[in-house]
Amino acid sequence: RQCRARGRVTPPSSTSTAGMTMRFRSLTAAATLASVSAHGSMIMPPSRNSIDAELDAWSEGKHPDTGTIEPYNCGCTNGTDDCSNGQSCFWFSQGCTIGCASCDGEGQRYPNYDHCPDSSIWPTLDPRYRTANQGSEPGSVEDIFKYNPWRAPGKAPVFDACGMAGGTYSEVFNAGAYNTTVYARQGDLGTQVLPQRPSGTVWRRGEEVHTRWQLTAAHGGGYQYRLCPAEAELTEACFQANPLQFKTDAAGAYSVTTRFNDTSLDHRIPAVIVTEGEGGLGWVQNPLPYITDIACDYAVAEGSHCEWDCPGCGAPLFAADEACPCDCANSCGGVYPELSNHSYGADPNATPDPVPGYNQNSDYAIEDTLLVPADLPPGDYVLGWRWDCEMSSQVWSSCADITIE
Repeated sequence: RQCRARGRVTPPSSTSTAGMTMRFRSLTAAATLASVSAHGSMIMPPSRNSIDAELDAWSEGKHPDTGTIEPYNCGCTNGTDDCSNGQSCFWFSQGCTIGCASCDGEGQRYPNYDHCPDSSIWPTLDPRYRTANQGSEPGSVEDIFKYNPWRAPGKAPVFDACGMAGGTYSEVFNAGAYNTTVYARQGDLGTQVLPQRPSGTVWRRGEEVHTRWQLTAAHGGGYQYRLCPAEAELTEACFQANPLQFKTDAAGAYSVTTRFNDTSLDHRIPAVIVTEGEGGLGWVQNPLPYITDIACDYAVAEGSHCEWDCPGCGAPLFAADEACPCDCANSCGGVYPELSNHSYGADPNATPDPVPGYNQNSDYAIEDTLLVPADLPPGDYVLGWRWDCEMSSQVWSSCADITIE
């Protein structure tokens, strides 16, 4: 596979924080050098995005690698059922700053990276709902994720309401890829190429229902389920006009269920619904924290190369050179002197791992409980799942066909 060449992105200078102008320099290696990180998808009901599971390579829960630069797959668990999700975790948008008119496809995790300085907005999410770097002063230079989607849920643009195959127009470092099949190829838009895929799921108005999603790589943030009538144009506006509520207990608390292959391990863990502030009301925090010290990227100096280990990281592509993972301070080549030396990942004291000892990326799925509105007109609908990341400029999208009676 050939990777389309584009301009190399120079990271923002240490004096640029609130509004950043990205400078470009020539690219000699034939590779796109924007990085991506988080991956996930809705797995119940089965989504249009998982249609490759109908092909032998991905059938019966098989998960071959996607991509050539840094091969990756959507390996997952769906309770006791096969997790036949195809390449569904590769349908997303990146380079999406809150308030921008569109995404630009550049996913480098540069601190305080504003993808549209002339039109971005200030975070609307109450700081108490942050999922990473919680100790930083909101809005400060240390608050390096303030322009990312979760900081104003639903206010970042997307390439498509059902995602883009590979998240950008050509394969990039850190699993921004899509293996071409009869259904889609890199850069295709979900609402344009994915066919209707009846899931057999029937919901009844006024009842509680269950959905599941899987995390393949974390990046904080939170998510929402929403509906759009199947006969309507599947736009982001249509989905956002019909959000679904999560079912809480009598005290107003919400919890999700972990679903393992071994049902004896299933249990409920707390999750937090956004109920206060101006932004994200009704959304749920991702209950699985990304506790890491490697939360940033940087562009290595000319003449040097990123030492990250991946098939495309070396010659001739050097695909990680413009998005070399680092700890945001000491290991970033000195390009972010304004940042103090501490972890910028999730604070384990504020958001501890709720399922310690297990791999949140493959050992279990998360099951939500939703309420179907009693006054919803019966008919065929598309259920959307949107995950807005906090530690990257990415939005994951899945769409599934359901019937409501």
